[in-house]
Amino acid sequence: MIDDEVIEVNKKEIRKKVLEVLKQKDKYQEEVQLMQTLFDLPEWQNADSIGVTLSMPHEVSTEEIIKFALVQGKKVYVPNCHYQNKTMDFVRFTSPNDLYEDEKGILAVRNPEEINNQMDLLLVPGLGFNTEGYRVGYGGGYYDRFLSSFEGATVSLILEEQLMEIPVADFDQPVHKIITDKRVIDGVRQ
Repeated sequence: MIDDEVIEVNKKEIRKKVLEVLKQKDKYQEEVQLMQTLFDLPEWQNADSIGVTLSMPHEVSTEEIIKFALVQGKKVYVPNCHYQNKTMDFVRFTSPNDLYEDEKGILAVRNPEEINNQMDLLLVPGLGFNTEGYRVGYGGGYYDRFLSSFEGATVSLILEEQLMEIPVADFDQPVHKIITDKRVIDGVRQ
């Protein structure tokens, strides 16, 4: 078993390398393919409520996913982070006019009125993934903590080059499915 310090050093290296690639890549064609695959999944089609991040420029864009979910009448929830205890709640998103940049420069809903931490489907972000569904995020552990009690379906949308060998710690939580621009992979999450 690799100790936690070694795992975290390896994850830092993965974060740095993947961020360099993503910041330089034009992802439009891959994003279109990812969305088409997502919208065909039964997990999407059967979901009345969707949890999704408000993507940063280097990430796979979620803007069109959010718009399509709203057009389909799905309830959309986005994370609001509580930085002091490294947790998050998913709050109802209805309009970009309700957004502001929080203290870390991440878009969040101002004055949220509805919290739902058990959506039907959660789209989980990450930088690197292995084929079992384990991920390397940004290092705060927010999603691992959240996923430890989340009961709905989990899917991650990534580029094929984000698949790699990654170190896995005891607290890491996998996703059910990974959609790349080339395939759909079932993770080990039950």
